[in-house]
Amino acid sequence: MAYYVDTHCHLDLFPEIRQQVLQEDAAPIKTITVTNAPKFWQPNSNLFSNCKNIRVALGLHPELAIERLKELSVFEENITATRYIGEIGLDGTSKDAQVRNAQHIVFTTILKLLQNQASKILTVHSRAAASETVEELIELLRLGSHPVILHWYSGELEPLRRAVNAGFFFSVNHRMVSSKKGQAMLSNIPVKQILTETDAPFTFSDKVTNREDSLRETISGLSRIWKIEPVESKEIIWQNFKSLLNQANGSLNL
Repeated sequence: MAYYVDTHCHLDLFPEIRQQVLQEDAAPIKTITVTNAPKFWQPNSNLFSNCKNIRVALGLHPELAIERLKELSVFEENITATRYIGEIGLDGTSKDAQVRNAQHIVFTTILKLLQNQASKILTVHSRAAASETVEELIELLRLGSHPVILHWYSGELEPLRRAVNAGFFFSVNHRMVSSKKGQAMLSNIPVKQILTETDAPFTFSDKVTNREDSLRETISGLSRIWKIEPVESKEIIWQNFKSLLNQANGSLNL
């Protein structure tokens, strides 16, 4: 059976998630739910501990770096307890030097911590900082040991090419496949390096109100771009996800 695949969402930000855990886990979706700060990882890990289809990533979002800098010690304490890391990365929308410096400290510290860790799967934010993000990943990671997913990539073509050559995956959502920029980006990425995400709840709207609808829209969009049937696109994404897990010495028990 080919499941839907959601490699980047924020289930802990769903308003009624404590009442919806069983419902979300019962959906035909293999899920990586990210956390925005290290202190959120343990409560989320506890909340989803009995789930078959949901795994929790340990993260420190770049937009929270300056206020959560002291939580790097919490990150280090928990890094061996999970195979999933995210949301991490850089964000260039702020021009404040202190903010950007904190982001670099957080990101480089995390990547250095990963150098001596067993294989992890990373989901990485790179908005308005694609070149810097890709450079740091290539320079500081043992490439191949830690599969990288660039989440909602919107950067320039040159860092995209570098990321493709480094073997990174790219996760796309329904908003991306419906935009001209997203479609142009996808034409430069090998099909085998594409995964899907929802980034829920941030992508929800009056028309797309749940993750399954979001992923269905994304698969339909990919089918139009690739000129194949949706069932084929869904199978490609499923096989790509299996490849990702294999690279991380994982299993399909996610």
